[in-house]
Parts: sequence; structure tokens; C-alpha cells
Amino acid sequence: MSKTNMFRALWLLLLSLVCVLMFYYRRETTKSPQETFFGEDIVAVATTVTRTPAPLPTEPPTPLPTAEPNAYEVAEVFIPLLFTPSPVPATLAPTAEPSEPPTPAPTEFPEATELFSLIWFSDTQYYAYKRPDIFLSMADWAVRVKDDYDAVAVVCTGDIVDNRNYTRHWTNAEAAISRLNEKLPFYCVAGNHDVGADKVEYETYLSYDFCSAPEAMEFSEDRRCWVLPMCEQGILLCGIGWQNDAAYADWLIARITAYKELPAVLLVHSFLYDDGSLSTNGKRIEKAILRECPSVRLVLCGHNDGSVRWSRKYPDGHVVNAMMYNFQDDKKYGLGYARILMFNPSTRNIAVTTYSPFLNDYNYYKDASKDTFTLYGAW
Repeated sequence: MSKTNMFRALWLLLLSLVCVLMFYYRRETTKSPQETFFGEDIVAVATTVTRTPAPLPTEPPTPLPTAEPNAYEVAEVFIPLLFTPSPVPATLAPTAEPSEPPTPAPTEFPEATELFSLIWFSDTQYYAYKRPDIFLSMADWAVRVKDDYDAVAVVCTGDIVDNRNYTRHWTNAEAAISRLNEKLPFYCVAGNHDVGADKVEYETYLSYDFCSAPEAMEFSEDRRCWVLPMCEQGILLCGIGWQNDAAYADWLIARITAYKELPAVLLVHSFLYDDGSLSTNGKRIEKAILRECPSVRLVLCGHNDGSVRWSRKYPDGHVVNAMMYNFQDDKKYGLGYARILMFNPSTRNIAVTTYSPFLNDYNYYKDASKDTFTLYGAW
């Protein structure tokens, strides 16, 4: 083959290649495929579409309005739920006439008059495991809204970490909870992930100050259960550790009885199933504690998924309400939700709302009544 024919063949080959590439490029930019990418906790849909450029504006655009305050800055979002036309008396419901004179409480507590709230974290284990940024956002938010909601403490109903044997989980939790130091006290109980579901081991859990350090608490001998008289607010905060069923009842009943003039709020990891029925542990607590202690008025728990409420009226007239929430298994829409429980000493109402500072969103459910509601005359 002559050099002229060789160059001509190479030129035609190059020109054909350019044409093929141009055709392929044109075809790729005009199709609109949908592809799903799966990664850790992420499902995304990508779409490629050709778009016609928007025409240039003929006049300056209208300036955007000033941004509204973030949801957490609106302190009045649920406070009106606290009030009713007829306040409920501040005294506890009457109990059955005892056969012997009751033992008087060791101290007379001043009657609380000011609104106050508890901020409640439930099952933070996933955040300690994989998303410490969410845990940090929750702690920072609690400090930020402390004055807005007259918050007196952050409480946690267990499963602080996902695996008690991994130091990293505890380190992540400690980094978030330390943001509360000298701003808001943190009170918690152990969950099954914190100490082990079957082979219960409290040594690691109790080695962290945020689990057992507050001096105002009164601990059982093994430090798995505790009570905390919050006299200024007029409540007794109580905690029951995971799988402490055999030993806690007598000790806890004695301490609750000693402060029987204070309505008690009980923190426990497992009390309700997701259908609102009592769990196995819940049945034990109901029989051993709630029936015996009429001053216990509210139970907070987590462990199971979802959000449910439970209520029971006892023969002596006292009513116990229980609440459970846990959204951490929903890795897309359930992240970072906490609950605010605001107590009104005048009406004895407890107003509840649910908010995620990470998502900047009130109410996990479309039916907001599952997340924002009032317990009337509940303490």
C-alpha cells in the first residue's frame, strides 16, 4: 500500500471514530435513566435530564423575605396545652384508708408553683455507634432551649450505647453528654445494650461519671437503682436499671414511701411493647411498684420501636400514665428526636412535644397527636 493510501485510510478511521463518539455522547445526554445507589444508611435516586436554559430576567429579582426563627426558638409551640379552665388540686389522689396510722414523710416539701420541663432522650445507641454528630446536636439543642422551656434536667431511658464492649461508643456518648456539664444535669438508667441482655455486667456502665455521679441521687447498694428528690419542682425522679428485678422492689418502695408527698416519675428501659401492652419487665414493675406506691404517677421507657401510651386507674383512685418512644431504627426520618415534658404545678398537666434538632422538625408522625399531646391532671 502506498503512503498516500495509508494516510487516507488512517484519516477515514479517525473520522469514523470521532463520529461514533459524537453519536454516543449525544445519546447519553438526552436519555433520562434512573439509578438507585445503596450505601451505608443511604438510598438515593439520580436522574440525568437535559434542560433548556432559563431566559435572563428582565428586571431585578424580588429579595427573599427574612428567615423565620428555627422551630426550637419558638418556646410557645406547645405551652398552651398545659392549661385547663379548672385547675386540678396539687395534692395526690386519696388512697384507701390504712389500718394503721401512716408513717409521716421525713420532710415537708414546699409546693412548686413554676412551670418546669424535663428533656427526654430515648435509645441513643445508633448515634453513639455511627452518628455522633446527631448526639452532639441533641445535647447542644438541650442547652440552647434550657431557658425557653425552663428545663431542669435531661433524662435518658437506656441504651445509651449500642455495644458496651466498644470504647468508641462510650467515648462518642461521653463527648455529647459532656456538653451538658454545669448547664443541665443528666440522669439515666441502663438498657440491655449498656450492660448486656442476658449476662448483665454493670462495671463498664458505672465507670462513666454521667451514669452514676450526681451527689444528690440516693443509690441502691449495687448502684443499679436510684431516687432523686427534686424538691423545688415537687417531684421524685426514680430510676430502675436493666435486669435488676429481684433486688430493686423492696429498696425502691422504701425510698418512694419515704418521699410519698412527692409525685414520682419512674425511668425504666423496658415497660411497654409497641402495641401499648405491658412487656414482661413492665408486668413485674406494675405488680411490684405501681400497685404498691400510689405516688408513682408517670413511667418513661424506650427499648421497643415506635411511640405508644398506657394508662391505668387503681382502686384507691390514683392513675399512672406511661409513655414509650424510640425512633432510632428509622435511619432516614427518625434521627435525633427528643421529647420535652413540661409540668404545670397549677393544673397538674404535663404537656408533651417531640422535636429533632438534627432534622429541625417537630413530630415524627403525620398524626401529630402521637407526638404532641397533654396528660391532664397527671401528677
